[in-house]
Amino acid sequence: MSESARIRSFVALDLQKSVLVGVQTLQQQLANTRADVRWVRPEGLHVTLKFLGAVAASQLEPVHRALAAAVGTHPVLHVEVQGLGAFPSLRRPRVLWVGLRGAGLVELAARVDAALVPLGFAPEARAFTPHITLARVNTLRGWPRLEEAFTAHLDDAFGDCDINVVTIYRSDLQRAGAVYTPLWTIPLAENKEGTL
Repeated sequence: MSESARIRSFVALDLQKSVLVGVQTLQQQLANTRADVRWVRPEGLHVTLKFLGAVAASQLEPVHRALAAAVGTHPVLHVEVQGLGAFPSLRRPRVLWVGLRGAGLVELAARVDAALVPLGFAPEARAFTPHITLARVNTLRGWPRLEEAFTAHLDDAFGDCDINVVTIYRSDLQRAGAVYTPLWTIPLAENKEGTL
């Protein structure tokens, strides 16, 4: 790979399959409304901490080192996956999501953000809202049907799990959707010490 190559990448958290099964089941139910949205494929369900964009290949190792130093001392997270929402709102939906709650989530995202500023990445302008993207809305065709089904599940709970690593992913855009390849995983503190 040439030094000038650019790699679309992001920093994320993965959830345990036991939690994602319920999320995928809901996705399938909502997809039956046939609204004009693009559903995230099961293997693409994750929590984005920071989207990096197209990064020079030569900069990825410094990104990895900075993130390892910043998050390697952060304790393992325990999260609850609960509630649905939309960005920017259900009246003007562009992204449909499932929410997450858990001590340390916002702090971890802030650590990631702060660690990358010295490498030239702009700090996030918006407050971090922990979520798993379910779908992106193409048009409002069929939205009333989907909105009715979606709002019936606004308070659904999908379970809880521990998250013990942060992953830096490569994202390759393809016709069938983005393909995510893990580049590095960075263990959180308790995992390193073997006290999970």
